[in-house]
Amino acid sequence: MPENLAGQDLRTRSFASTDMSGANLAGSNLAQGDLFDVNLSGANLSGANLSGAELSDATATSANFSGANLSGARIKGAYLWSANLTGADLSGANLTDANLTGANLSGANLTGANLNRVNGLETANLSGVIG
Repeated sequence: MPENLAGQDLRTRSFASTDMSGANLAGSNLAQGDLFDVNLSGANLSGANLSGAELSDATATSANFSGANLSGARIKGAYLWSANLTGADLSGANLTDANLTGANLSGANLTGANLNRVNGLETANLSGVIG
């Protein structure tokens, strides 16, 4: 059964290599959290604060990050296939080697984001992207 952690203060917590698929983390504060290699497939992180979080090598297929704050997050090598990043703040985030195939980034803020070797941008929705 997926976890319901909506609105929780989870700053600096470690969820590294945890299966959180389908979890409800909407509006949660995960700033500076360690989510390295975590499975967030189908999880709801809408409006969550993930600023400065470690999400490298995470799997977040079809996850909902709409309106989330991912500024300064490390998202290197993450799989964000078909993820919803509508209106998300990815300013200063490091997405090197991430896979954004089919992701929706409409209205997202990518100012200063590192997009080196990002895969799947040609299939992502980039309408209204800032930066």
